Amino acid sequence: MLLGALVLAAAGCSSTPHDPAGAARIVPWDGAIPAQLRVAATAPAPRCQASQLRVVGDGFNFSAALSGGTGEATVRNAGTRACQLTGRPDVRIVGAVPAPPQRQDPLPAQPPAFPTVAPPDTALVALPPGAAATLDVDWRNWCVPRASGKPVPPRAIRLTLPDGAGRLEVGYNALPGCDTPGAASTIGVHPFEPAPLASTPPWTSTALRAAIAPLPGAKQLRGARGDTVRFAVELRNPSAAPISFDRCPLIVEILAPAGHPEVHQLNCRAATRLPAKGSVRFEMRIQVPPDAPAGSNGLFWELDPTGAQAPETVSRIMVTGRAAP
Repeated sequence: MLLGALVLAAAGCSSTPHDPAGAARIVPWDGAIPAQLRVAATAPAPRCQASQLRVVGDGFNFSAALSGGTGEATVRNAGTRACQLTGRPDVRIVGAVPAPPQRQDPLPAQPPAFPTVAPPDTALVALPPGAAATLDVDWRNWCVPRASGKPVPPRAIRLTLPDGAGRLEVGYNALPGCDTPGAASTIGVHPFEPAPLASTPPWTSTALRAAIAPLPGAKQLRGARGDTVRFAVELRNPSAAPISFDRCPLIVEILAPAGHPEVHQLNCRAATRLPAKGSVRFEMRIQVPPDAPAGSNGLFWELDPTGAQAPETVSRIMVTGRAAP
């Protein structure tokens, strides 16, 4: 999703419910952590050894960026015990003849891109057997020095794990271009992150509609930096059959441009079902980041992010410049 572009659209429009009078009851907020994202408090496991990790698929899949490419690789704990996979590895391009000089730059952790849902970083302190982690790398400026004969491309991207835990050689799908001849090839390395949740079957096959609205008594969604903003989302069922909440979908929301995705679960036990040709309103909450810009911020909300990824609705929150006393 081009979230930055959609922020501009959200600043100029706000979704409204289809039938305000017909959806007076609001299902209360349930702030419980979804079961899929709960990480039990535990002591750090021993470091993951390269011998117990397996690369998923073909390795790094690079996509073009303004300069070079950005790629992600996934590794899985193929061992029988939990292991720790925190921090970032040393990354080096190996096997090229001739090869340009290389420089590694540490990059900060980055939250999942909306609407991706991933467990918290604490999951990597004791990565269970079968669980996976991802590594993002920004690769720039591959300028092959002049040499006689045909150059040999790199054999692999080598990951040297922290604390002497061994090395992995990972495949790749593309080489970055040469932007500055004679300069080093730079490899920006983010820390390991938990792999996103696996896809699930869609919660419902019905094309639901969604709309954001203020709670009763409020005319506008607004909040100060650091505040929690309460609002309502109305889900409307246009079909002639009711929809049960026996299975309970996740929701993901973000306040852009400064926020990070927040993942919650509908209060399905209190909703029971979505009536035919009817609607249900749910109370929602979202945190205003301390560095959110004052003025209109885009509010993005999506149901069932691991399944149908729909419906999605967009509104705005007016952010004041300082936190409430």
